[in-house]
Amino acid sequence: MIAEDATAPHVWDGLPRLTPGAIALERRAAAWLASDPVRSSFAWLGLDAAFDRPEVEPRPSALGRPGLVAQLRWPRLGTRLAVGVEIPIVHAVVDRLLGFDRPFAEARLQTTPVEWGVWTYLVVRALEELDRAGAGPFRFGGKPDEDACDLSIDRVGPSPFDVEGLGEIVTIRWAVRFGGVAGAVRLWLPTSLASRWVDAPAPRAARRAIPPGAIETASDWRAVAGASPMPLGLRRLRVGAVLPLSGPRLTGTPAEPRGEIALICPAGDYDYRIAVEPAPGTSGRRVVATGAMLRSARRPGDDAMSTAPNRAGEPVVDPLDAPVTLTVELGRLSLPLSRLADLKAGDVLELNRHGREPVEITSGGRTVARGDLVLIGDELGVRVTTVLL
Repeated sequence: MIAEDATAPHVWDGLPRLTPGAIALERRAAAWLASDPVRSSFAWLGLDAAFDRPEVEPRPSALGRPGLVAQLRWPRLGTRLAVGVEIPIVHAVVDRLLGFDRPFAEARLQTTPVEWGVWTYLVVRALEELDRAGAGPFRFGGKPDEDACDLSIDRVGPSPFDVEGLGEIVTIRWAVRFGGVAGAVRLWLPTSLASRWVDAPAPRAARRAIPPGAIETASDWRAVAGASPMPLGLRRLRVGAVLPLSGPRLTGTPAEPRGEIALICPAGDYDYRIAVEPAPGTSGRRVVATGAMLRSARRPGDDAMSTAPNRAGEPVVDPLDAPVTLTVELGRLSLPLSRLADLKAGDVLELNRHGREPVEITSGGRTVARGDLVLIGDELGVRVTTVLL
């Protein structure tokens, strides 16, 4: 008997691997496109296009392929997506609508500004028709006001889809035949949005509706990397001093920090917190939510200069000698209430600080110094570069 070589490639190794999630997304996309509401939404075009079974790739594939890309924004979810159409299909649709007989030699020429304009109108009209028919693929609460689609066009043209800051991307590809022309249409989605499509979440737990006038009101959040106790007071805060950080370990490098940080919004006796971590490859400019918003009671003495009363007969010390705890902030951001309501793990948020800018050192919400992230052993700390007292 000949033993099999465990290291030899298997006959199936060269084939694409599909996860259960990808299969579920393919089925959901196929069922959506074949549904009566979607078909009726596109009936006004009068175009006889045949779509093949959708194929899902767990990556942003064919971003550089020539064609036309409609880049869309979804303000309510704070995300973006895009639809890409290959050049032969772009030409064929415009030619049919305008009654133009394009020579075969020009069938693969680059798209023109006139075609960008025609396709911009087609995309706008398609979004309106889908919304009117209630045929959007995403469901959030099951009610018309919650499921309403507020997608808007960012731009339509030959520029590739900009996926920066969106996290992982999924590509859904349909092979399309229009008359005698063959090509493909691609839909690029953030993985979090694709999961919404597959999971079709149940209606949310009842919560007080946000009044229309308050939807765009915002709260201010600080990205706190850690704290640095100063038992001898702020008088010892000097340029060049290196402050270690207490709390969760912040590792990595000054250019690419890693670890758990917190978005904090103080309110009265409570702190509202969102657990986040730096997004890879962004130098700390963006953070990824890892949990839901939580509320915790503020501990006695937080952000206080001193909490212990003087004993009788004890001399009063200079306030700058009182022990304090400094907070190190990687940046700040403002979040509208509508964004907070839909925030979930995996969402990417952008801070107001560039990766090469100094971090802020605060006490009681007031900036007292600035500094640079530095390595202290295998953890990150802060070297003070400016004192603002």
